[in-house]
Amino acid sequence: MRIKICGITRTEDARLALQLGAWALGFIFHEKSPRYITAAAVRRILDDLAAEGLVPERKVGVFVNATTDHIHNTLAISGLDTVQLHGDETPAFCQSLSGTRLWKAFRLRSSDQLLELPAFEPTIEAFLFDAAVAGQYGGTGHTTDWSLVASIQSSRPLILSGGLHPENLQAAAAAVPAFAFDLSSGVEVSPGIKNADKLRKLFQLRNPHGSKP
Repeated sequence: MRIKICGITRTEDARLALQLGAWALGFIFHEKSPRYITAAAVRRILDDLAAEGLVPERKVGVFVNATTDHIHNTLAISGLDTVQLHGDETPAFCQSLSGTRLWKAFRLRSSDQLLELPAFEPTIEAFLFDAAVAGQYGGTGHTTDWSLVASIQSSRPLILSGGLHPENLQAAAAAVPAFAFDLSSGVEVSPGIKNADKLRKLFQLRNPHGSKP
């Protein structure tokens, strides 16, 4: 089971997530988010991890209605390798970022939104599905409609987000054959500050016989 820990703001949280077996780390570049972090701070975290031999398989930057220049500049400074578009970006905007590993997030409100997916498929690597909460772009703690996500037929991998935590991850995995699972608020003490005990419980559920710390 691939797990992305998102909303990272501290080296110690990133370190523990990777030691436990996280597949990807996510960093939020939306200034209105309580988990916002600068590109320079992300670079420091990743450099600290690399010095310890810890390199995530995926290093993801989360953007909300950003410009292409801002995204490219942020990637250059931070050293991230994947862009998660979590706003109202269009297929044309995704095309303008051709050559970049792109994930397009959808905040699911209804099945009508699924009609939009084919237009994005030529330019994105994966779809991420989050809960829809008015006025917010993610990290709400609300659960996504699992049955709706499970019904999706797409040529691209599906990543499930929204309200996931150690107590419901196994049920989510049984309900949705997702490529990966994305957690943020469900493993936190407060926005951007991860809870070590919740992280350990999460990865123990994923790999009950593993030897990770």
